[in-house]
Amino acid sequence: MSMKSVLKARILLSACSGLLLVASVHTVAATRPNHLLPQYQQSVPAVRAALHGPLPSVQTAPVSSPEEPRTSITGTPVSQSRKAMLKHAVETAPGVKKSLQERFLSAPFAATAATAATAATAATAATAATAATAATPETYAPTRPPGGIDPATAVPSLWQNATIGQIGAMADGSVQQSDKNQPNGVAGLDAAGRFTAPVAGDVTAATAGSALSGALKRPLSARFAEQPSAGDFGITLDGTSDDSTALQAAKAAVPAGSMVRIPAGVLHLATPLQSETPTLWQINGTTLADGAPITSLGTDVIESTLEGGKYFARGESRADMPPVLRKDLDVTHTGGTTGFVMNLEKGNCTIPAEGAALNDYVWCHSTVLNSSAFGAGQHVAQASLAQRPADALADGKGSRSQIWAGYDEARDETGQASSVAGSMVGREVDVYANGDDPVGWRIGLQLQIAGTSADGIPGKVGKGIAIGNNDATSTYGTLIDAAGRFDTAGIDLSRSTPVNNAPVLNIGANRNLAFSDDHKPHFQFDSAAYTLRYWYDTANLLAIGMQGDVTTSISNAGSGVAWTLNGQAQLGLNLSGLNAPEALRLAAGQTLSWEPTAVVHSSFANGKLTEQVAAGVARTLDTSGNETLPGSLQNSQTIVSLTQPTAPAYVAKGTAAIGLDTTGLTTPEALRVADGQAISWEHTASVQTRYASGQLQDSQNGAPLRTLDASGNETVTGSTRNSGMTTSLNNSAASAITLTGSAGIGVNLTGLSTANALRLGDGQSVAWEPTAVMTTGYTATGLTDAKGSTPLRQLDSNGNETLAGTITPNAGVHLPTLSRASIKAQPNPAPGVMVFDAEDDAPAIYTSAGWMLVGLSAMP
Repeated sequence: MSMKSVLKARILLSACSGLLLVASVHTVAATRPNHLLPQYQQSVPAVRAALHGPLPSVQTAPVSSPEEPRTSITGTPVSQSRKAMLKHAVETAPGVKKSLQERFLSAPFAATAATAATAATAATAATAATAATAATPETYAPTRPPGGIDPATAVPSLWQNATIGQIGAMADGSVQQSDKNQPNGVAGLDAAGRFTAPVAGDVTAATAGSALSGALKRPLSARFAEQPSAGDFGITLDGTSDDSTALQAAKAAVPAGSMVRIPAGVLHLATPLQSETPTLWQINGTTLADGAPITSLGTDVIESTLEGGKYFARGESRADMPPVLRKDLDVTHTGGTTGFVMNLEKGNCTIPAEGAALNDYVWCHSTVLNSSAFGAGQHVAQASLAQRPADALADGKGSRSQIWAGYDEARDETGQASSVAGSMVGREVDVYANGDDPVGWRIGLQLQIAGTSADGIPGKVGKGIAIGNNDATSTYGTLIDAAGRFDTAGIDLSRSTPVNNAPVLNIGANRNLAFSDDHKPHFQFDSAAYTLRYWYDTANLLAIGMQGDVTTSISNAGSGVAWTLNGQAQLGLNLSGLNAPEALRLAAGQTLSWEPTAVVHSSFANGKLTEQVAAGVARTLDTSGNETLPGSLQNSQTIVSLTQPTAPAYVAKGTAAIGLDTTGLTTPEALRVADGQAISWEHTASVQTRYASGQLQDSQNGAPLRTLDASGNETVTGSTRNSGMTTSLNNSAASAITLTGSAGIGVNLTGLSTANALRLGDGQSVAWEPTAVMTTGYTATGLTDAKGSTPLRQLDSNGNETLAGTITPNAGVHLPTLSRASIKAQPNPAPGVMVFDAEDDAPAIYTSAGWMLVGLSAMP
């Protein structure tokens, strides 16, 4: 081809390109041919042969007339005459008149960028490919312009000869602006390459795939069916239209147990849902007409949000329904990290120092059961079961891991006292009940311990309730605190069954069993002496040794008694089992009364045993065995008159069990003596009891030692008794009262109403143990506790206490807590007095300058 021909072709193609762009702007796009249709499935050589006819010569005309209409695309002027030239060239081309014209007038060229050299190389390669496939049928394939897009004019530039067929092929591969968003056209894209308008029409048959590796493409209808929605069945959710039909249709369309979504809106159900097949409804912001959340859809389970939280509910139930929510975890793995705890469910509630209001109640987990049902069925708010199956040991792997049916733990890691850090509750059990419980069916806390199989060997639980510490430093304020009212027993062990003589209560050696809030009266077992002791504060009042010996300390010197028996026992005091030769020992001058008023009594004093009735001496027995009776001997209504003044009226000798038995005598007077007669308590008659001149008199060797007149006034030589008992003792080597034996109580002062249970003389002391080393006494300096002659503690009449050592209380020193007004109102406080100011929450000490507050700082 000559250079002149090449120039003609380039001019013609340039004009065609500009004219095509003008046509695309000013004309309505024609329908683009679909080259995938059968009529376009020709062989590529035939198409190309039809398109490769000779291109007629077209003379170019200069564009110089200002009157010629012009249009501009990207700033390039185009002459209307050039459009006419292009039309003439296209219409005269054989075989391509209509189709080529449609291509040129409807579709802009595709934009590509290429250099002229690259375009020439591509054209050469296309020519070679055409020759190689001359007889092979091919489908339509767009042809890019060999010369690329001119960056200045935005039109294709062909830097080589091109045929009309090549131009038509290039037009088929381009997308025209008029095809955007048109039927059988293309979708418009925004600057980011996304659709600018929604896709219209039914696209459910289209396929879509996941971006995940290996995922298959599936129809969109299959994806939509995976999560049905009530909106698919025409639900309105406008609050007035009846949504029952749509929900009923959704239930009928899905299999039993399927999950159906309900979009946000206002639900109105004119009729309840009717279906036996369960459905799980996912409610997304849907409410009722009054704004209330939906909490019930018949017997179906709903999954929703209630007040911003996840909510599951079933409003109605029927027999044998599964639970609303069930969680299962089968632990099947092996290995893992040592100490890892696997949970089926775990919830964490964190309460920061700021965030929750001071009066907020935060319950991390709450289970509520409301029951009005009747019958014998059980209703349990919460149940836990930890079970080891019977064949758990059959694998031969040895002992099993620990299991817990329940585990509660509450921690306070502040290191501060509860008054600062706040209270803690490990677990609280509240049981509310009204009315009486006559059969004991209401139980605050019940622990059932039993064997797992009735036909197996019964097992043994080590401890029914074990309360202890994991370390040796923590202590309980009160291990078990029963602070409520009870009308049967605080602790009832009467229905328990001890085995192997097991004790029902074991407090351990050297520990106290107290009986009052101040812990002063208490029992203690002294393991060193193997003795059970009863204490009042620091005084050991009763001690029972391992040999049965009982020792008591009695400090009531008033009108009380050492031993009192009340009731209707068959025997008041039974000493028949005692092997000691002395069943009872009285000190000299003490009496043994035979009836409640102590009018009839026996006593030994000054070597004489005296028995006294009313105000008269009834009988005296001296140490020689001489008995003196002031009256006469009566036996079987017989009165014996004796005339031998030197002989006794009655002499008893031998080994009889009883010397004189008057138990069968029904007369109220067992013995009567005449006025002036005496009863001797021993054989020399030196110890006598006589009644004369209206007075009962005990004497020894003729000297009156004690007289009792009709008014009850008693006179004892060396002492005075009036409205009580005052005894003067002259035997400094003996104790005033000594009790031995196995009596339950040595001295009982509980019936004494006087304020002074014990009175000591100045300088006297009370000893607290057999050697009298530890004593308490009162002297001119005050009340003194001493060890030997060394004072350990002193209390004077002003209430001042002096200690030789230090105060070491187990729970710390507790200062008296007073208000500010009470502290300032103290009369003449001594310097050094310290109290606790309740209003300043700090100690206060009195100095010469007045009351001063003690500064405190927090313990690290």
